[in-house]
Amino acid sequence: MAKTVEELLVYRRAEEMWDAVNAILQAPRLRQDLRLHGQLADASDSVVSNISEGFEQPTDRAFARYLFISKASAAEVRTRVTCAKKRGYVAAANCQRALELAEEVKKMCTGLARYLLESNRKDRGLARSLSTTRTSGVRALKNR
Repeated sequence: MAKTVEELLVYRRAEEMWDAVNAILQAPRLRQDLRLHGQLADASDSVVSNISEGFEQPTDRAFARYLFISKASAAEVRTRVTCAKKRGYVAAANCQRALELAEEVKKMCTGLARYLLESNRKDRGLARSLSTTRTSGVRALKNR
């Protein structure tokens, strides 16, 4: 079991997608379309953020919910990148990697979410880290 979100392959792929999208966001013509630029940036940010936020949830079911949000955001990334390509803001060759990664992330989110829903652990081991953090916090307050 992964101890950090960075250990998850889906998270690492989402970061790769985020990097590919950020390269696209530098295109001068896309930067002029503030609405599309913002939507693409937000969707890309949402994929990575929701995987990370979901990883910190106490139950598998809660984590799975965030993965489905990430999947939907990855679908939005595909749509927005395709929009930018069709409007002529970005060359098709520059979009290919982001589109491939978005599709891969969607599939990985679905697979991991299904696994989590089947395992349905009520304590993902985070309760232990919460009590350790709380104890450390109490010690820190006493040492003031």
